[in-house]
Amino acid sequence: MTNEIVTVLIVDDEAPAREKLKRYIAEFQHFKVVGEAKNGQEALDCICLLNPQIILLDIQMPGMSGFDILRLMKEQNSAIIFTTAFDNYAIKAFEVSAVDYLLKPISFTRLDQALVKASKHLKQNW
Repeated sequence: MTNEIVTVLIVDDEAPAREKLKRYIAEFQHFKVVGEAKNGQEALDCICLLNPQIILLDIQMPGMSGFDILRLMKEQNSAIIFTTAFDNYAIKAFEVSAVDYLLKPISFTRLDQALVKASKHLKQNW
């Protein structure tokens, strides 16, 4: 991995989940949280404004699911890592080209693996 900082957007309706992910990502030298969203509309606004390289995206949220957000995104240049408490969406997640799928509670080690995988994905697609 290069010394370039990779930008991350966290999308989750649960504040404790967002806080945990922010704490974990702060430990990584090459990743920086540039924004967070608690619902679908905030997520779409942040994606347009911030153009994050990686999106940590919850699936089940009130009003708009993570899959709805992906469908409504104008462009999908970001690497998507789904973060959810439900394993039954995994196949659908990979069908929409998710880079990884993390089950809550998310461990530091598992997040590290997913971020490395997403970084490799970004490099290959540039």
